[in-house]
Amino acid sequence: MPSVNFRLLLVTDRHHTLGRPLVPLLDRAIEAGVQAIQLRERDLSTPELLSLVQDAYAVSARRSVPLLINDRVDLMMAMNLDGVHLRSDSLPAQSVRESIGSRRLIGVSTHSAEDVQLANRSGADYVVFGPVYDTPSKRAFGPALGLALLDEVCRRSAIPVFAIGGITCDRVQDVRRAGAYGVAVIGALLTRDDIGEAVREFTDALQI
Repeated sequence: MPSVNFRLLLVTDRHHTLGRPLVPLLDRAIEAGVQAIQLRERDLSTPELLSLVQDAYAVSARRSVPLLINDRVDLMMAMNLDGVHLRSDSLPAQSVRESIGSRRLIGVSTHSAEDVQLANRSGADYVVFGPVYDTPSKRAFGPALGLALLDEVCRRSAIPVFAIGGITCDRVQDVRRAGAYGVAVIGALLTRDDIGEAVREFTDALQI
């Protein structure tokens, strides 16, 4: 299985950029040291998404930052991206692994202890678990799951668990103490006036 060598995963949502173009923000985040990007733009048509992937890959590949795309195994293969991130109700990770081979990363979104265990059994490289805290961008997935459940799933998971949902720099140490390998962040990075400064703050918090 590929190595998960990042602890800060930037999850994109161009609706949370305060009207700023997404790709220049990604470029600044990469320059500041963001370690991996999950392209999560589910409302785009295939041509629009392909164009965005091409632009994002142009900036991520320059600095060898892994770029993963939500669900679209076809675009991942076509663009030779670093991996794919699957929804909890998407294709099974095992089927995707059989299709894409062993070199690319597979991440899975999880919202319960059962989801995490299924991802472990199915050949995923890591899971994103949440929402840990209440956050508007994740309310569609139900109420906040909390640190106690995060602690439980981390203890039982053989693969890295990234906490998502309401993650701020002040909460990084709490989720790390609960066993999270890293954090996946949307708003706390994309809505900041200076995304580079935000990336550096998260990077410092994750090193403590």
